[in-house]
Amino acid sequence: MQTHELKADRREGVGSRSSRGLRNDGRIPAVLCGKGTESLALHVSAKDFEDLRKKRARIVMLQLDGMSNAAVVHEVAWDTMSQEPLHVDFQRINMNEKIEIEVSIKVRGPSKGEAAGGILLVQSDAVKVRCLPLETPESIEVDVRALDLHGTVHIRDLKLPPGVEAAEEASHLVLSIVEKVETAAPVAVEAAATTAEPEVIAKAPKKDEAGDAPAAAPAKDAKKPEKK
Repeated sequence: MQTHELKADRREGVGSRSSRGLRNDGRIPAVLCGKGTESLALHVSAKDFEDLRKKRARIVMLQLDGMSNAAVVHEVAWDTMSQEPLHVDFQRINMNEKIEIEVSIKVRGPSKGEAAGGILLVQSDAVKVRCLPLETPESIEVDVRALDLHGTVHIRDLKLPPGVEAAEEASHLVLSIVEKVETAAPVAVEAAATTAEPEVIAKAPKKDEAGDAPAAAPAKDAKKPEKK
């Protein structure tokens, strides 16, 4: 796992007004925290942070006050309208101690089950693992090509790199191959007429001037009443 540097500056003001001013200047309010250490209010360049996101950076070396602080991105608050980051929480880490971190799952397929008409259903697109920071994998590949219909992959089935262990329940479902649900064919009008349930009319019949529904036309073979 490669580390990436990110310059940070201390944040003097607090509150929404100060944060709004930082965002207008192309900065993102942030905080650096860690177990047993003091939390520091920071701000970083929005452009530099976006560059790290595109590189899928996991281990960030925050350059602050002439010192390098190893950290991971713990949480990002997003603007629901603009989809831009509003605030970033960085968490300090020790490069010599194992950490728990989420790693994305990369599926390699297609599977036999899909070829037979099934659908790949992914329950988890990432898995939490425990490892040293520099041993964090970029992703975890799951090969489903031999998976048949109704086949499943659980956490216990994942092939993790040396030094990496799962930090989730072994029985947790990752993905499965399920049957495709067919949409029921429309019922024929003739078949529907034989049922005891009343037919739902999508459009009401037109009414005559008296306000009553028009009477049914007489059958062609019906005889006219004789005159007396």
